[in-house]
Amino acid sequence: MNEARWRFTTIAHAGRSLLGPVSDASAGEILSRIPSRGAERVLDVGCGKGALLVRALERGGGTGIGIEPNPSFAAEALALAGERLGAGRVRVVVSGFAPEVVGDERFPLVICTGALHAFGGWDAALESVATLLAPGGHALLGPGYWRQPPAAAYLASTGIAADEMEPLHDLLERAHAAGWKGVAVHESTSAEWDDYEHAYAASVRAWSDANPGDPDAGAFRERIDRWADAYARWGRETMGYALVLLARSSLGAQSSSSTTSP
Repeated sequence: MNEARWRFTTIAHAGRSLLGPVSDASAGEILSRIPSRGAERVLDVGCGKGALLVRALERGGGTGIGIEPNPSFAAEALALAGERLGAGRVRVVVSGFAPEVVGDERFPLVICTGALHAFGGWDAALESVATLLAPGGHALLGPGYWRQPPAAAYLASTGIAADEMEPLHDLLERAHAAGWKGVAVHESTSAEWDDYEHAYAASVRAWSDANPGDPDAGAFRERIDRWADAYARWGRETMGYALVLLARSSLGAQSSSSTTSP
């Protein structure tokens, strides 16, 4: 897989385990709402560096699969799993999501945070994740959303389309209509956003300053300066992010597979 495609985001997330505006404490709190027996077998689509996947398996004592298209992130996820869980408990697939990766297996817990585009968006994720869950399973999803209607200048500066996100209330209503039950929601705080965005920008700027002769240095510096300015002007009050824990009744889930190896 072409690693050049992922270079900017890999640099921006250097030294960070959770790849979104969420603190360790917030992640731990929402994972604590999942019964330990509900995390004995975990699928994480877009697992990033594996932080949530590993923490879920530490609680549940089971095994899991991480799917991650960025080879650098996937390597870090596998290393973290080996360090914290021991060898053989996690399989990391360097790929985008495809049904054949998991076959007919159904999971007590499916995670997809910050990577709902892997399924095609919120509604498609709700539908697809329902088919991946064991009866009575849980899904931990991480949608971005609009806290308020985005300013045209913000959209123009970032390249985000107005219809890429919606208000969180609308997303939760559609989950309920699709047969999901809300268990817990954590909306990222301003402090979590600032910590994430400031570290993200600092990493790219530090790399650009340290590599002035790199062909990407100028473009990456311009890109991060524009993004950081847009965050300060508009984004901090406009874009939201949430960890949404949902439960699926046994009537709405597919039958479980007996497969248990990574």
